[in-house]
Amino acid sequence: MSSSKSFEPFCTAILRTLRRSLNPTNLPKPFPPHTHFPASQGETTSKDNKDVVKESAILIPLMNIRDEPHILMQVRNKNMRVHAGEISFPGGKADKSDESLIHTALRETQEELSIPPSNIEILGMLEPAYSLGNKSRVWPFVGFIHSDSQPFPSIPQTLPSLPIEKIIPNKEEVSSIVLLPLSSFNDFNKLSIHYFRLNLNKPYYRINAKNYILPKSNKKIISKNSIKNKEILQEEEEELRKNRIIGLEENGEFSQDLEIWGLSGWFLNKLAERAGWLNPPPKGNPVD
Repeated sequence: MSSSKSFEPFCTAILRTLRRSLNPTNLPKPFPPHTHFPASQGETTSKDNKDVVKESAILIPLMNIRDEPHILMQVRNKNMRVHAGEISFPGGKADKSDESLIHTALRETQEELSIPPSNIEILGMLEPAYSLGNKSRVWPFVGFIHSDSQPFPSIPQTLPSLPIEKIIPNKEEVSSIVLLPLSSFNDFNKLSIHYFRLNLNKPYYRINAKNYILPKSNKKIISKNSIKNKEILQEEEEELRKNRIIGLEENGEFSQDLEIWGLSGWFLNKLAERAGWLNPPPKGNPVD
């Protein structure tokens, strides 16, 4: 694994560097042909055809919390049709009313977490990948959550982000908020090497995120060392564990824990590698 890294809070200079490491957001028109689900290559206007591959978009939200850089994620509601109880990024399928896929990502983020699109600065994007459960091609955009709407500040100091108490999950879609600190990439006890869709040429780190769930009863984030906070976390973790459905990809990869894995884990790793936060794991045979 990589040696420990230090992570400074997001500031204008860091966002500028990150922007250069990402792909620009000028998407090709028309979109490139799909490489998965060959039976659905022929687009159709039939409303009953569920085999047509859709375009989806997600947002990978960055923010500062108490002068520490974080990535915002969420635990999907147990009643969701696919990926129930799993940790994911906000996002979903494109609507005909969406002006662009960036609009899709921002709209879904507002619907799921109540974050105004005007507070999000889009920095760039990663290469798309397919969601097997949703049968869609997912375009991941990376953005920073500012405390106020545009124009965004350009300062050398820590950029302020929207207060946590203003991030309100949609209970029908989101059961909990996950605040993943960049410092988690240094905690090797929480990282484990797995293979994306069992492909030995696509190793990535799953991240155990059970300690990064925001307690529902404590939006103001009391000290991590607080006994009260630990008790709340243990109670809510047990509740999540009882209610969640075991995640299962169609190719056999699965997780029984509150981990960041699958497509969300893959996107997270790709961003961390590009940003220099995490070195990619070695290719090879799985470790028993």
